[in-house]
Order: sequence, then structure tokens, then C-alpha cells
Amino acid sequence: MKHSQSALTVSEITAQIKRHIESRFSHVWVQGEISNFKHHTSGHMYFTVKDSGAELRCVMFQGFNQSIHFKPEDGMDVLLQGKITVYEPRGQYQLMVQMMEPAGIGTLYLAFEALKKQLAAEGLFDEALKKPLPAYPKKIGIVTSRTGAAIRDMLNVFSRRSPYVKIVLRPAFVQGDDAAEDIVNGIHELESLGDMDIIIIGRGGGSLEDLWAFNEEAVARAIAACPIPLISAVGHETDVTISDMVADLRAPTPSAAVELAAPGVTELKDQLTQRIEKLYLIVQHQLNRIWQQLDHLVDRQSLQHPRNILIQKREKLGILSHQLNMSMHHLLSMAKTKLKGFEKELSVLNPADILHRGYSIAFKKNGTILRHADDLAQGATFVLKTGRGSLEAEKKKSLPDED
Repeated sequence: MKHSQSALTVSEITAQIKRHIESRFSHVWVQGEISNFKHHTSGHMYFTVKDSGAELRCVMFQGFNQSIHFKPEDGMDVLLQGKITVYEPRGQYQLMVQMMEPAGIGTLYLAFEALKKQLAAEGLFDEALKKPLPAYPKKIGIVTSRTGAAIRDMLNVFSRRSPYVKIVLRPAFVQGDDAAEDIVNGIHELESLGDMDIIIIGRGGGSLEDLWAFNEEAVARAIAACPIPLISAVGHETDVTISDMVADLRAPTPSAAVELAAPGVTELKDQLTQRIEKLYLIVQHQLNRIWQQLDHLVDRQSLQHPRNILIQKREKLGILSHQLNMSMHHLLSMAKTKLKGFEKELSVLNPADILHRGYSIAFKKNGTILRHADDLAQGATFVLKTGRGSLEAEKKKSLPDED
């Protein structure tokens, strides 16, 4: 009874095995011979790999097997990369394959992955380091085989699309033990010319071993250090090399590199036509604006006939003269009115007018006005001035003041 209480169910033990196996074997490389290979209509591949002592069921889903550059067959020795998974309903484990290559070059893929990881950690693949290509290059250097199909294709495309570009070919080995060093020297030699706008390195398609020179660390570092924008055009569209990752631009094929490097004559004509049309619209807009300004300036005196200007000036002078006369007349009228007011005020204060109204003024002989009766001694004579004439009088006596 105790054993039944501590026993695990089949699902429980399988789940524990699944967790243990899948965490332990999440990234493995396996080499073996393919057998029972089947490429399902869904696109997935199902097969077994075996050696003299064991066999392992495998599955490679469509998303991964599209990158295979060869046709897998029974009896083929392959190198597989993937992870071990457990199919719980049947209690079976299998290898979920993510990469497959012929076993003969499996070590190259291991080296490829190691170098890619190293250079990525150093930042050689960073987009920030990528140099932009010049829009209209005049001189382009190419490092590739003199006799390969790649150079023939590139020269044909250049002559057809962009005959204005000057091409400098630096022949180099693109396969074999000396290829990497020759490619590096080719890059340096084109740099030293000093007038290159773009450098293209590449070759036609081939196996991983054929393309290996473009996966060498020396080539990668030469590309990264190159001050001239560099395009890597190696193999076919599905081929990806270290040089593609380091280069400023990766072209899927050598012919595509030409199209990316320089615009075609037809494209340039279209651009020129568009710019001419744009320039025409700008000039037309400016002309319209200038004509509007001229229309406004036509009414200005500086652009009119001199006689018309004199007539306008004369008319304006007449108006100003009339306005001046009116203003002067108004000012004189106001001055006359003020003057008459002053005359009336002065008339009220004028002693002669007072005398004409019946008053008199008494003067001493010396001309001093008598302001008080006691200012003159009794019996003294004085002058009495009236409104009409003066007379001499004598003081008899002083009379008392009266209101």
C-alpha cells in the first residue's frame, strides 16, 4: 500500500524526464547517417540519424529546412544542430533540428558560429558602424577572381546600367588556403589609391567550404577597418558569410551589388526629370511672385512717365497751397478776433476814455498825480486834466471824504 501511494503516474514521470532532458540538451550537435528520410507535403522533414550503436528520431520543421543548401538523402552523413525534445503522449524523445550540413564541413560551421559570436561581442556587426554609400559614385573597386562568373556579371550590369562609373578590378583568389590573405591585400591596395568611392568584394555561389575565405577573421577585420564604404556580395541570396555581416552593405548576389552601388542611367534620367520639374515649379512660383510685385510697383511714381509725375506733383502742390491759404486765413481770423478782444480790454483801461466819460485827473506842477487831498498845500496851484483840455486850479481847502 505504501508503494502505491509513492508511485508516480506515467504522465508524471514522463513530465519529469521531459524537463530534465530538454533543459540539459537545449543546444547540441549530433553527427550521424540519415535513414527513413521523408519530406512531408507540409514542408516538414522527418528522418532518423544513426551510427553503429544507436539511432535518433529527428524532425526539422519547414521554417528551418528552407536554409539547407543541399538535398538530404538516406545514407548521407550529416551534422545536425538542435535540441532534444520529449513527445509525452508516446514517451519518445527526438532531436528537433535547426541546422543541417554535410558532416564533412561540420567543423567549418562550428568555427563559423564561434567567430560570429566573437565578432558580435566586439561590436563589429553594429549598425552604427555601417558607412552610407555615396549617391553618385564615380570610381568603384572590385576584389574578386579575374576569371569567375561574378566579375563577368558585374561588368555586364555596369556597362548596361551605369556606364559612367569607372571600374578598377583587383584580381584575387576567392577560394583556397591563400584566398583570405589575397582578399585582405586587395582591400588594402584599393584603399591606398585614395580615390575609390566604393569597394565591392565577392564571388559566385558555392559550398560552405568554397566560400570559406569570406568567413576568415582577417577578412572581417580588414572590412571593419576599411575607411571606404564596402559591399559584400558573396554567393547566392541564401548564402550568408561573416563578410556580409561586417560589411557596410550586404548584396544578395554580385549582380545585385552593382545595382545597389550605383544608380542606373534610366534612374538618373528620371531623377533629373523630377528635379527639373520641381525646379520649374519653383521658378514659376518665383516669377509669379515677382510679377505681382511689379504690378503693385506700376502705380508708383518712380516707374511712371516724367510728365505724369510733374502733373501729379503740380496737383499735389496746388492742393497743399490751397490748404496753406485756408490755414493762414483761419489763423488771421483768429488773430483778428483776439486783437479786437485785447482792444476792448485796453479801451476799458485807457485813461483817456475815462476822462471822456467825465472824469478828471489832478497833477502837481511837476506832473505828479495827486492821489490825496493832503498831498497839496492850501493855496497851491495844480493842473486838472479833463477829457478835452486842461486847466489850472488853486486849492482853497480840503473837503472831507465822501462815499
